[in-house]
Amino acid sequence: MSVCKPCTKGGYPDRPSDRRRQDDDEEEEESEYESDDSGGFVGDGDPDDQERQHYLDVCWSFLDYPRECKYDMGRLKESMESLDPKDAAICSTHRDRMKWIAEMAKCVAINTKFLNQMPTVDVCATDLGAGGPQIVAQFPDGHRVASRNSSKVRSTLRQFVRDWAVEGEAERANSYQPIIDALMKYLPPTNQGGKTSGGKQASRSMKVLCPGSGLGRLPFELVKRGYAAQGNEFSYHMLLGSYLILNRCPAQFCHVIHPFILGTTHRLRRDDHLKSIKIPDVCPCQVLSPSAELSMAAGEFIQVYAGQSKTWDAVASCFFLDTAKNIFLYIRMIADIIRPGGFFINLGPLLYHYAEMHNEISIELSWEEVRPEICKYFKIVEERRHVAQYTTNPNSLMAVKYTGVFFVAQRNDVPASGKSNPVFS
Repeated sequence: MSVCKPCTKGGYPDRPSDRRRQDDDEEEEESEYESDDSGGFVGDGDPDDQERQHYLDVCWSFLDYPRECKYDMGRLKESMESLDPKDAAICSTHRDRMKWIAEMAKCVAINTKFLNQMPTVDVCATDLGAGGPQIVAQFPDGHRVASRNSSKVRSTLRQFVRDWAVEGEAERANSYQPIIDALMKYLPPTNQGGKTSGGKQASRSMKVLCPGSGLGRLPFELVKRGYAAQGNEFSYHMLLGSYLILNRCPAQFCHVIHPFILGTTHRLRRDDHLKSIKIPDVCPCQVLSPSAELSMAAGEFIQVYAGQSKTWDAVASCFFLDTAKNIFLYIRMIADIIRPGGFFINLGPLLYHYAEMHNEISIELSWEEVRPEICKYFKIVEERRHVAQYTTNPNSLMAVKYTGVFFVAQRNDVPASGKSNPVFS
């Protein structure tokens, strides 16, 4: 996998509502954009310094995972010890609480070993200098990880199940497969065009962009089928995770994680949260040939793809459109970068990630209002409602399902037009 130069300036690389898609037992008390004590990514100063600090905050959030877990396990132990003796006598977890906590601690240690592999200098948008490898891998004394980053570490572990575990196969089939099938139907992987020096027809791979690609499974699946695919992602947590899987995994099932260890609500059996998951279910380095056309572009979608008019054959997006502060910006950019005759294929809800954030722009349109804007530039050839889950624990008593819209739309020749006010300060 090749990594395009990151371009994350202009906003937060962490999608604020990833945690709202989880059956998480945490409550976010901080503002998503509140600076932590170490300076974070907010405030005045040199943009490169801000970018560098934000990247380090993300790297250190992975390293801080065991401390966060220790606090939560201590809270669980304290709660159990507060039971009345009669209640405690009928609670098996209370009777075995020290063993139960010890088992959780073992799982946390396994997760810690895995997460410690995440920090690397290779994904940062700015140069970290000669001491970069040591800086990203060493948690500084006195640093405080913002709760938004701690929450993101835990949701990243669950995202590995969705994208790179056998246990996530059903979710992938439900969310990614309709997109893949539509591409194969309307835009086969290769296109005949031009001639070689010998006079034979030359073919090229169809170029498909996957914005909001998370840990990179959808672009990987498209490349497996012969497309030239690029993932675009704004979250450094996701980018570090996809870089590990796509570039640094030597074999199938080479990592073991316990992604649900702190999810002690909605359990059917006492030890369901201890379940281990092996990843990746397929090793990209072994499956893809050296000539495979897979790349990742890091950064905010509008900024990264400005100036790429008519350069893509298709845009395939899953749970992405509602990450926009202003969805009109996304629609116009998608229309601009797809060539006439190309396709826009989308699946997802309209959750609108900034909807509940104070002092943030959030344009929250219904599908009835969004559809005509898409139809300015596209002819919708397929459209239906589609129910999909998102990073759901297969063993949990609770599942989060979204009813979204799946559509396939073909680009017409109407030039993208219009201008919106800036949404990032």
